[in-house]
Amino acid sequence: MEIVKKNTKLVVGIIIGVSLGCIGVMAATLASKDVSYTNQVSSVTNVQEAIEDLYNRSKFKFRFPNLSENGLRYTGINPTNYVSFHGELWRIIGIFDGKMKIIRNESIGEMPWDSGNTNDWESSSLYRYLNTTYYNSLNNPYKMMIENATWMVGGWKTPEITTSQMYEYERNTKGASSSSLITTGYVGLMNASDYGYASSGCYEKETLNNYGISICTNTNWLKLENSECEWTITSNSLDAGATFCVHPEGCFNHPMNRSFSVRPVLYLKSNVYISGGEGTHMDPYTLEM
Repeated sequence: MEIVKKNTKLVVGIIIGVSLGCIGVMAATLASKDVSYTNQVSSVTNVQEAIEDLYNRSKFKFRFPNLSENGLRYTGINPTNYVSFHGELWRIIGIFDGKMKIIRNESIGEMPWDSGNTNDWESSSLYRYLNTTYYNSLNNPYKMMIENATWMVGGWKTPEITTSQMYEYERNTKGASSSSLITTGYVGLMNASDYGYASSGCYEKETLNNYGISICTNTNWLKLENSECEWTITSNSLDAGATFCVHPEGCFNHPMNRSFSVRPVLYLKSNVYISGGEGTHMDPYTLEM
């Protein structure tokens, strides 16, 4: 919101509602916050206000496919969801329970999901690398923005299901089994359902293994170019030695000890807000706490 600042203090407390077709979405009430003013015109956008602001500005609107997640997602081929984090380009997957979920725009390289070939995320070699070596490589101002979040790491035995079905299996609401269905950590990976919902042309009708067809690849902003395969955090519930990866030809099971592309995913704390930018590749959103 644009405010003319007048060397006073304002206590902000609002409730935001966003309507998506016939679906009504109500964000959580924003906690009161002191805003110090100067004599300049400035834009102050915190996370809850960003829900409405990003929805109004985005070339491709948020979707709201699952009421249970209390959030909004970006979908389509090139939405305005770029954000600058740690001097790098990242993208906003969505805003859930007042926290932004972001993914690095490019891979940090190829590595195994687990060198021991076991798909328990919390004990995997990639979990340890992302939450120790990689996390500790980040500068403190950015590390402070990252939430020690809950990650849904359940899965299913095959990618031959729709995105909404995979979403439920990841949360174990349909009886999927895994050695560890929920874990915590600072850094993770996207869920297979995140990849599915990023395609505006396919998430309602195509199974994830069919995401290689043009209507899916041409409407999916999460598709990583020039990659054989990219790991997700979603495990195979039937085979303890396999998990799901995605690439332009679809979503498939692969052994854990194979080396594929890794893009870190983070949840930002609810007091992180957008301080500038337009969300484009050339002018990404900037963040402050």
